[in-house]
Amino acid sequence: MGATAALAQTVQTDPLQCWWRTSTGAVRIGEPFAVVLTCAVLETDEVTVVPDQTRLEPSVVQFAPFEVLGGSHGADLRSDQRRFFQYEYRLRLIADGVFGKDVALPETKISYRVQSKVGQKTSLQGRDQTYMMPAQSMKVLSLVPSDASDIRDTSSAETFSDIDQRAFRANLFTVIGSVLFVLAGLMTLLALVRLFQRYRKPSVASKQLIGDMTILNGVGRELSSVQRDRESGSWTPELASRALGALRIAATYAIGRPVSQMPASRLLADGNETAEPGRLILKAGWPRGKRIAVSGAVTPQTVTRVLALPGNTAARTSLLESVSRALAALTVATFSRAGALDDAALDEALATTKQLVRRMKFEQLWFMKRLAVRRAGTELDNRAWSR
Repeated sequence: MGATAALAQTVQTDPLQCWWRTSTGAVRIGEPFAVVLTCAVLETDEVTVVPDQTRLEPSVVQFAPFEVLGGSHGADLRSDQRRFFQYEYRLRLIADGVFGKDVALPETKISYRVQSKVGQKTSLQGRDQTYMMPAQSMKVLSLVPSDASDIRDTSSAETFSDIDQRAFRANLFTVIGSVLFVLAGLMTLLALVRLFQRYRKPSVASKQLIGDMTILNGVGRELSSVQRDRESGSWTPELASRALGALRIAATYAIGRPVSQMPASRLLADGNETAEPGRLILKAGWPRGKRIAVSGAVTPQTVTRVLALPGNTAARTSLLESVSRALAALTVATFSRAGALDDAALDEALATTKQLVRRMKFEQLWFMKRLAVRRAGTELDNRAWSR
């Protein structure tokens, strides 16, 4: 009950507040000037004040003896419990006999009603009430009216329309700034991608028809095919030749040399490409890929020369020695008769080849390549300082 009484008292004593503001303190005869009417009405969940604004429109309102030239109605503003509306009028005075006198804007009546909500969907309309705006004096050919309480320069005062325009410009600049920020982010991302690609790029680039990982995957499939043929029968010189070609390609990666790549041009009658012994045919490109012939030129003697170089670790030496033995076994089997093949030695060579391919796949990952380049640079610096 106390809250209801307080609310009723607020509505009864302060439902509507209005005030005038003029663009100048004194006018000349025939000089246009602006008068701004600002009102604050009470709007809460329980009570709403509804003013009659139809009589305040610039096309309807009269301020005799001043002439209304036009005006505008700005957008309403709202606070917690108040709604503010504003009208701007452009007036002028054309009359004789008022020089050096105060001419007052007439009293303005503003009608309003108080709506009280009862329940969720029911509201009660109050009786019509009137708010009386006091007269506002304007001095003709003087600086300050006689009833002015202070002396102010109000020529730079802003209206609700000015505030709306400033808010619109601020929102527009915010949108433009956001778009520019997004574009800057995209440009930064593009620069980082290019930098990342340049960082991934090997220091010595060679023209390749097919990627290293694709080649090693093809070698792995060829070894799996050889394994299936071996499980279904015994070793043959042709099967050993296929395994030897795959081993030479993987061994080429092991000693750090590029494999040989060239477009395959020989065709069979059925449309499938073939190659000379020792070459592996792989498909590159999508959707209609080209056939690329890949081969390696590593022999046991080549591996022996690499083993003689300084800087080989124990693990690398063990790997190259097993590769050399596998190359020797498969080379002998390729040029031997079918009945003179050592199946146990060839099985071991095939297992060594498959293990080598798995290791080469791991070393061809981009971060392993970068690590290898960094290690090579560190070793080169150590050699230079040791001298």
